Amino acid sequence: MLSKAQFARLKPLFIFFVAYTVIFYIFTVTFKYTFPFIAGFLLALLIQPVIGWLKKRLRFPRGAAAAAATVFIYIILFGLLFLLGYWLINEISQLIARISEVTSSQMESAAAPLNNWIEKLGKAMKNMNQDFIKENQEKIFDIFKTGMNVLTKVLSGVLRFLTSIPAIFTMLLVMVVSTYFFSKDMESIKRFMAGFFTKGGGNGMRSITQQSKSMGGKYIGSYLLIYFITFVETLIVFLAAGVPYPLVLAIITGVADILPVLGPGTIYIPLSLVYFFKGDVFRAAALIVCWFIITAIRQIIEPKIVSSSINIHPLTMLAAIYFALVAGNFWILIYFSVLLILYKVLTQLGYLPHIFAEKTDKEPGAGGAGGR
Repeated sequence: MLSKAQFARLKPLFIFFVAYTVIFYIFTVTFKYTFPFIAGFLLALLIQPVIGWLKKRLRFPRGAAAAAATVFIYIILFGLLFLLGYWLINEISQLIARISEVTSSQMESAAAPLNNWIEKLGKAMKNMNQDFIKENQEKIFDIFKTGMNVLTKVLSGVLRFLTSIPAIFTMLLVMVVSTYFFSKDMESIKRFMAGFFTKGGGNGMRSITQQSKSMGGKYIGSYLLIYFITFVETLIVFLAAGVPYPLVLAIITGVADILPVLGPGTIYIPLSLVYFFKGDVFRAAALIVCWFIITAIRQIIEPKIVSSSINIHPLTMLAAIYFALVAGNFWILIYFSVLLILYKVLTQLGYLPHIFAEKTDKEPGAGGAGGR
């Protein structure tokens, strides 16, 4: 027979899971419409200390302090985005043009070193069927062409997004205006939200919010810093090694760092093989060595950067990454990451039961009753 007590104990977890899933689904469906407002609200929260400093130190009125802080944060943000966007557009445009100019004869000449290596390997093994390679060489080129076409389409889509000035300008304008009004009225917004809760409920929500900000901020911020370090290291390596399109490839490597096992190796290994088959053994070896160094640095800094207080089991995050990769949907990774963080916060504060109940000294059979 099933235990009703166990189901009753886990009922709050089930309600939390369903409510969180519904809210997250609504969030993802409406995200393309609400993004500039969400970004504006988050930036408004970020600049609250600046507004407070301007009011206290320079005696700015609330509206003037909000306007000055908004202008300051967006000058920095727009400056960085402009430099990065200009660099990206330039590199992607050159890469698309170069891929488009590749002809069949050029592909065959580029693949010649690879064919030579395959032939040498076949002679050494004596079991390699050279006729099979020659018969399927055209199919291999077709697969390579298809991959190039897919890459060209992806890069063209990114380029269209980066150069769609009207849509981006409108979105940024809405972000700026919403940031100003949210930062100006933040105190009123906080009082309005507090009005929905009793004094005890308000204190509870404050505890949940502060704990979530602390734990979630540490967890997400730590890994973003690790990926950013990988991006910077890779950008320096590619610039020093003379790898073409270093910024685009460094960004891809930083994103690939999310993947388990290989991580940046998903970019470093193919690049080193390309240089190896082209006869540039030194550069190929240098890329492999740099990959090992970056991996070693990652293993050293990760335990120091990521807070041990988060205490999320590695298997759960590996499962989240696997589900996202299989589904081909990055939202799944965000869904599980936030779910795990909220679960840890709510269980630590005592609002939710643990999935696996632990015996305490107060429970029967727990032992440790010294006087009996």
